[in-house]
Amino acid sequence: MKAPTTKIAVTLYNLRDYCKTKEDLDNTLGKVKAIGYEAVQISGIGPIPPDEVRELLDKHELYCCATHENLDSYENDFAAVVKKLKILGCDFTALGHPGNAFWSPSGAKDLAARLEKAGKKFREEGITLAYHNHHIEFVSYSDSDSSKTFLEELYENTTGNLFAELDVHWIQRGGADPASWIRKMAGRTSVLHFKDFTMKKEEDNSPTPEFAEIGEGNLNWKEIVQACEDTNVRWYVVEQDTPRGERDIFESIKISFDNMKKMGVE
Repeated sequence: MKAPTTKIAVTLYNLRDYCKTKEDLDNTLGKVKAIGYEAVQISGIGPIPPDEVRELLDKHELYCCATHENLDSYENDFAAVVKKLKILGCDFTALGHPGNAFWSPSGAKDLAARLEKAGKKFREEGITLAYHNHHIEFVSYSDSDSSKTFLEELYENTTGNLFAELDVHWIQRGGADPASWIRKMAGRTSVLHFKDFTMKKEEDNSPTPEFAEIGEGNLNWKEIVQACEDTNVRWYVVEQDTPRGERDIFESIKISFDNMKKMGVE
């Protein structure tokens, strides 16, 4: 399927509980399409063969804009990942989480070297490799020679062989500014994860960070979207890790879709 002109997509990680079998995926993609989405990120679904996933994508006229894979598959099952992506018609994949062993200055540099190597191989296949951040990447290490954070170490020790799949919620939760990071990574960011940020009051009145539908939290979406437009970000991927409150996850991703449309995102 040819890529649609829209920039709005949704990751199936949101809907992982409804994508465990081919039948589940068929039903879920139908609901996603009915909301208005034209593109999806393949992440967190059940063990469904790529050709069957592609069959369902074509059935529902949905484009695969990205996938998440793990580091082991990038390094030890490279050919299979490339084959999967080409079956899906997808030219972008990101490491969703590297594992806890890398959370140190030396770990960041080690991961950078490994992703640089993998990214070069993917680039030769016409595929972009990226890294998806959480909040922990914004920690500055006391045992480092500088005040650089994990994410700064990662990108300063890689080249254009590694892109950034920035997640604006996690950037905010990590204490950084999403729009600034989008501009900082200009030219190395083509896919972003969009989810809002708010605080929930617990029973003891303590505040706890919470995922929120786009436009329902505290993020400055005007600045974020403008930064995306100024730096030519291609895909804005809606991610609601868990439903908020009593909402159904399908209701949740519809709220985000509708609010993005109200913001003028096409």
